[in-house]
Amino acid sequence: MAQVHASIRNWLGSEPMMRLINAFGESVPESLSPTQWVDWLAQFCLRWDYRRLQKNAQARDINEGARWLISDGDMNDKQKAVAMEAAHALGLIGIDSPSLDHYDYILVLGGARMSCLLRPRFASSLLKNGTVATSLVANLGAMRPVAATEREATDTYAPGADNEYELMNAGAEQSFDLPPDFSEETYYDQENANKNWAIRKYHVLYSGATLVSIAAPSSEPEKRRANSADTFHFFFTRFRIPAGSTFLLITSQIYVPYQQLEAIRILAIPHGMMVETVGVPSNMNIHLGGMTQPSNYLQEIRSTILSAQRFIQAYPVEEGYLL
Repeated sequence: MAQVHASIRNWLGSEPMMRLINAFGESVPESLSPTQWVDWLAQFCLRWDYRRLQKNAQARDINEGARWLISDGDMNDKQKAVAMEAAHALGLIGIDSPSLDHYDYILVLGGARMSCLLRPRFASSLLKNGTVATSLVANLGAMRPVAATEREATDTYAPGADNEYELMNAGAEQSFDLPPDFSEETYYDQENANKNWAIRKYHVLYSGATLVSIAAPSSEPEKRRANSADTFHFFFTRFRIPAGSTFLLITSQIYVPYQQLEAIRILAIPHGMMVETVGVPSNMNIHLGGMTQPSNYLQEIRSTILSAQRFIQAYPVEEGYLL
């Protein structure tokens, strides 16, 4: 726990973070407790919630802001430059190499646009070239509907897909060269799609690993769709995971700090697991992947700050200061 708190302190109080705050016209408060500091940062970074603030970022057909629609129009050149420097320094760019050669489980996280193709493609390359080995690869996401503004990207590999689960299946089957040989368990609620879930298990192995696709239901279906915590919890309820297991999470580089901290809070500490998160290498990305503007990185730095806030609320720091 102390090691995680130290990592959070170093990240939130780093020099790149200080320069970023200064670039947006604020000075760093002095002598704040851990809770006060992360709460101040959470309030400060409301200005980076471009999904909410920018009208052009609203995907109205799915009734939410879309990360792939935000723009840099609200920033000056200095702010853009400092944001990109911070993205490199804070781990949103360049974290793409697993540290171990074996993990008990690999979780390929679902997402929007090209994510459900690029992430399993990276997982398949790691297994095929012997960089890592595992017994189970789980493509893990939800039943989020595909937005109209994603179609340009998603129709390149999953034409007509209705939801993220269908994107994950298409991406996995192409990346792992899987035949249509699987068993499937599903639940569809006619009145509330947030309750829907599905598990598909493929009947062939890839480099000795079983492959599954999992779409989780929301734990608060009357309020929202499933989030990352819901997907992790659903995975644990459906698979018997021994204590001490090792996990490799595969996402996009921009989400690595956020997903790692979320996984530590939700998986590693409560269940006694080891979790590592890596992102798809830049040389595997393609234009339709997008999400590489300064505004994208600031949006996800904000997400990581909010994750740190949740962590400190769940596991308070008893003494000392973050700064």
